[in-house]
Amino acid sequence: MDVTTKALALKATDYKENDKMILLYSLEYGKISVYAKGIRKNSAKLKFCADQFCFGQYELVQSADRFTLKTCDQLESFFCLREDIETYYSACVIAECLSNYTEEGQSEPNVFAETLRALTALADGTEPFIVTLRYLLAFLEMQGLKISFDGCATCGQSANKMYLDLQRGELLCENCRTIDSFFVPARTIATCKMVESMPYDKLKNLIFTRETLKNALTVMYKYLSHCFFPPKSLNELLTL
Repeated sequence: MDVTTKALALKATDYKENDKMILLYSLEYGKISVYAKGIRKNSAKLKFCADQFCFGQYELVQSADRFTLKTCDQLESFFCLREDIETYYSACVIAECLSNYTEEGQSEPNVFAETLRALTALADGTEPFIVTLRYLLAFLEMQGLKISFDGCATCGQSANKMYLDLQRGELLCENCRTIDSFFVPARTIATCKMVESMPYDKLKNLIFTRETLKNALTVMYKYLSHCFFPPKSLNELLTL
């Protein structure tokens, strides 16, 4: 059966002598693996559709839960994401979230739309650290793991020193903190609250120090590591 879906290429791995397996994130099917026969040949016309971040209209042959590439109409290459190291690693954080933290074959239209908005913002030159923070906050919320930044979740107070409880994904004051919580500076909390409420097309208006953004992304790293497992791309981004 032939199926057509808009999808983003997350990564591709060599398979056999001339083939590849492409991991796509599609609107209708979520994360799927697609067999691309002969795509490594020099004469292959569809080489582009295995490039990371290629966004296109993919035509696939589906047999049970297996997909084989038939053709692809590229809608956006997102090639510019590879031209700057910070932008590239930011895009890789997004791809890694989809690759490692979503279920195979589970359609999540909101995640798909959020991903395209984030990649478009990166392509338009928006600060990569801000886009990464905005995407991770939204992604966590869509996975049912939203972090609440509104005062102490136990007593309701907004103290000078606040701690993020990794089990609950909520802030706690010094009196209510648990063994699974860690200190989060007030400026980091304010940054996250500001960024999470801002549309992508307005993110260019925000100005933060690099230290402030790295602190906020370090919070994301710790929380993602607790909820799933450590995101390698985010760790690389933080070391730049």
